[in-house]
Order: sequence, then C-alpha cells, then structure tokens
Amino acid sequence: MDFFRRQAETRRLSRWLVLLFVIAIAACVLAVDFVVVTAVTFLAQDPDRFVLPADVAWYARYPGLVLLSSFVVVGVIFGSSLIKTSQLSAGGGVVARGLGGERVTADTSDPLRRRLLNVVEEMAIASGVPVPEVYVLEREAGINAFAAGDNPANAAVTVTRGALLNLNRAELQGVIGHEFSHVLNGDMRLSTRLIGWLFGLMVIAIIARFVLRHAPRGGGGRRGGGAVLVILAAALAVLILGYIGLFFGRLIQAAVSRKRESLADASAIQFTRDPAGLRGALVKIGALEVGSRLQDTEAEEVAHLFFAAGVPRFFATHPPLAERIREIDPRFDPKEFEAMRIRMNEERAAATEEARGPQPDGAQRLQGVLRGTLVLAPEIVTQLVANPGTEHVLRARELRTSLPAAITAAAQAPESATALVLALALDPTVEARGRQLAFIDQQLGRERRLAIEGLLAAIDTLTAVQRMPALLAGFPALHRLSREERESVLRCLNELLIRDGRVSIYAYALRKLAQVQLRDELQPKARSFGLSLAAVADDLQALFSVLAYAGSEDEAEARRAYEIGMEQLLPRRRPDLQRLANWPGRLDQALNRIDRLQPASKEMLVQALVRTISHDLRMTVAESELLRAVCAAVHCPLPPLHAAAQEASP
Repeated sequence: MDFFRRQAETRRLSRWLVLLFVIAIAACVLAVDFVVVTAVTFLAQDPDRFVLPADVAWYARYPGLVLLSSFVVVGVIFGSSLIKTSQLSAGGGVVARGLGGERVTADTSDPLRRRLLNVVEEMAIASGVPVPEVYVLEREAGINAFAAGDNPANAAVTVTRGALLNLNRAELQGVIGHEFSHVLNGDMRLSTRLIGWLFGLMVIAIIARFVLRHAPRGGGGRRGGGAVLVILAAALAVLILGYIGLFFGRLIQAAVSRKRESLADASAIQFTRDPAGLRGALVKIGALEVGSRLQDTEAEEVAHLFFAAGVPRFFATHPPLAERIREIDPRFDPKEFEAMRIRMNEERAAATEEARGPQPDGAQRLQGVLRGTLVLAPEIVTQLVANPGTEHVLRARELRTSLPAAITAAAQAPESATALVLALALDPTVEARGRQLAFIDQQLGRERRLAIEGLLAAIDTLTAVQRMPALLAGFPALHRLSREERESVLRCLNELLIRDGRVSIYAYALRKLAQVQLRDELQPKARSFGLSLAAVADDLQALFSVLAYAGSEDEAEARRAYEIGMEQLLPRRRPDLQRLANWPGRLDQALNRIDRLQPASKEMLVQALVRTISHDLRMTVAESELLRAVCAAVHCPLPPLHAAAQEASP
C-alpha cells in the first residue's frame, strides 16, 4: 500500500467529513428551530384557531427565539463533540477500558496473553513505531479486535478472549497486521473523529428522550394540558430529527469504514506475506457460533473500529465475511465454515501449547546482519514507509528476543522505562554523556540519574539495529506515569536537544524520536500539513547540511552528499551547504517544520535523504538506522532496512 497516497486520501476524506458534519448541524438547527417556533406559536395562539406557520419567513416571527434556539443547538452539538473527542484524545486505552478491556503487561503469566504481546511487539518493531498498549476483552467470546488512538504514540490494540483462544499464531498475526494498518495509515484518527461527531448529533436525541421520559403527563386545565402536549410533541419531533441525523451520520461512517477495512486486509497480507493467516481468522469467525459479535451494548458507538462486525447494524461497517475471504482466496467455498467448526475444537488446546513453547533464539540468528553495508534504491525505501513485509516481521521477532534481559526488564515498569528512554538518548562519548547526566540530575533528580547509570552497561552492548527497538519498547510503560511526570521528561528531552552542539547525529536522532513520540502522546492534536518544499528551504538546508557533514570525511565529499539530495528537492535554486555551530537546536526547529510538508513532498524528502546518506552508493547499518530515526521524527516510519536489503536481494 502507498503510505503517502493513503495519508493524502485520509486528509481529503477528513475535509469532506467536516463539510458533511457542518451540513448535518445546519439541517438539525433549522429543523429544531422550526419545531420550537411551531410550539411557541401554538402556545401563543388560541388552540381552537391555531395555524401552522407555512410561509418561508416563519423564522421572522420570533427572531430572538430562533437565534437563541440556534445558538443552543450548535453549542450542544459542538460542545458534546469536543468533550467526547477530548476524552478519546487521551489515547486508545480510553476506548479499550470503556469496553471493559484489561491491560496486558509484560509480566503476564497467561501464555496466550504473552503470545499476543509478542506478536504486537514484533509488528511495532517491524513498523518502526512505538509498541502500543495491549488490552484483552475477557468477557467477549467472539473473535474480534480493534485499534484506537489519535496517533501511533498513544495507540492501543485490543483483542477479545475469543480471538486468543481460537486463533493460532499465524491467524493472530494476520489480525494484528490488519489493525496495524489502521495505526500506520491514519485510519484511527479519522475513526476517533467520527465517534466524537456522531456523539454530538446523538446528544440532541438523548436530550429529547430525557424530556419525553420526565415531562409531566398532565396539566392544570385545558390550556395547561395543551401546553404539555405541545412540549411532548416538540420533544418527540426533536427526537425523530436527532435520530435521522444520526442515521445519516452512521451511513457515512459505514461507507468510510467498509473501504478502510478492505485496504487494511490488503495491508495485513503484505505485512505477513501469509494470506492463509488472515484467511483462517476470517473463516473461523464464520465457523464460530458467536462469530465476531460482542455482548457489550456500548460497542455500538465504536462498531466501525472493529476487525469484523461486532454488532448488528442496518448499515454494515464491514464488507460481508464471504466477500472479504474471496478477496484473499477466490476459490473459497462457504461450506468450509462447517469443516472449520469441527477442526476448531482440536486447535484450541494446540494454541495454548504453542504459546507455552520456547521462544526462538534471536540473539544467535541476529548475528551476521548487524554489520556490513546495504544497497537500496531510494524508490524502494519510499515504498517501505509504513509498509513492513514478511522479512521485516521475522527480523523484528529476532530483534525482540535479542535484547538484553536488563533492557527488556526496564521497559516493563514506568520508572525504569523512563530511565531506559533517557539512557538511550544519551551520547556515547564520555564527555558529552557526562554533561547530559549532570543536566538530568539537575532537572529530574539524583535517583533518576542513578537509574540511568545502572542501565548504561547494558545499553553500551546494543548494536545500532537494536537501539531503536529498545527505545520504542519503553513507551507503553511511560503511559502509566502521571501527566506531570511525562511532561517533565519531555521538557528534559527538549532541553537536551538544544543545549549541546557536540553530540553524534545518531544520538541526536534517537533523542529527537523520543521527543516526538512523547509529544504526540501528550499533545495529540492534528498537525497542520500544507507547507511546500520551497517554504522550508532553509530547514532543508539545515537538515541536509548536518547529515552531509556527519557522513563525510572532507568538505568536498560533504558537498557532494549535500547536493545529491538537495538537487532532487530544489532542482533550480537551493541554499548552499552550511556548517552549523550549534546544530542540534537549529535541526530541532527544522525537523518540526519539515514534519508539516504535504505527503507528496515527504515522499520526495525520504528519497532525497536516502541519496544523501548513501551518497557513496553504499549505506552502513548504522547509517540506515540514522535514516530510520530521522524519518520517524517526521512521521514516516520505516521498517528495519537491513531486512529490506535481504528481501530485495536476488
């Protein structure tokens, strides 16, 4: 799948949805205003000679009332939508916990939960994004899953207990690959907005329903009884209008969801290169009596997030099951559902035994790919953005199991994960590291510094390929810190980025990546996109100048590296190569602006970065990891490129 095209399509679709939401609000306002004016007109006239306002200027009868009614309706819809969206912006864990999800932690003793956590961690490493929080809906026997959140930094992946019990590892991997497509391609944010907007429309109906339930059923005298009837009739009319608005909103939601689900199925197959895994999961849904259905009545609101249809709806949020399977295997016969139903009873016991089995020795198999050089065309690299394949997932499994025990243990608890993230962001040189530790001591305290120093021995044994997965593995535990604690860590990283000009570019890139992920989690507001390459020419100059000097031994070689990349971005006029004195602070500002480029420009940027970093037609593993860290900092996550080189080689 083309990441940059999907990003552009998502933003176009978001603009259309905003327009449709505004139209829905306008229609709702007009309808409620008419009901209010009609009710007030009735109450102001003799009931025996009441005339329904039929002229188009009905709103002119009570202009103040119409204005007040419009203001209240718009305020209720917008306010409710903002409140709901704000609640959801706290992360996908909010949605998971709202449905009764239980957090899966690294110290789990349940082999099925352990297997799930391993699969999610491998997908995250292969994708180059932080490991999301993982939840299980223990009360749900159906096979289902969903991903929620504003961005990869605060995402959560949730599966049902039925999925853990009934799916083998390959099938579970297919389902998780489907959900990671939503994480990587912006579908989660769009889905979250839809929940907030539809909730705003639904609140009008909720208010009307409340009035109908609690309004008095009688009145003093004929006129009093008539007034009550008018109020009840008006509330009933508003209730109907609210549900009509919600009806059309869910129609739009279903249409968007069906298209996104088909694309996510295709991405899942690309992740695993094993169509049988996703196909098997879908067939088991058809074979299981409960299928993918959910018992939780609250699931209706988030039905479009799920892997498969979780609640019955008039407008389906997912393509028909048989249709999805035939997209994978045109020879599918629905009779397989019955055959699978018989086989599933035998497989449940095998799944638990498989999860209890020994983990592969990734440390041994990882040897031999951590050194040497890569040869990758820029066009191949851009195709890999947010699109890991089979080799990346297999390599991610090896990377996960190769991490030292001290690193794996540190990623599990909030305090030690904080120390891990900061320790990985330190420069490897003794002088620079000493200054940075002194600053951390001043900002976060002696205890935090000692925890960091306790991890340095293990961190110094990590190869370039292992450092980024270790960094991203620590972020889920950070979510369990208070907001104030996370903000203090972010402030410390911000200061480290701009204070010291004598650090390695790779250490800077890891530190920048940590800053970006923490900032995205704490401030998940949508980034603005729209800057052109010409508008960020000075920022591109800073980025490519730093990269050129960092990867070149002399001035002439640095100039060649700079020109080969910048020529693709600004072929006519471009600023000259510049040696920056305090480059971390300048580069921090530059990357923040470059992150706002349009998707098509970001595609060109990734290609140009590949050309500059591999200007000598070769790329070391360390250089490939630098490229991954820089790309991740501008939200273009890349899988491990050494695996891509192996996959691309004949």
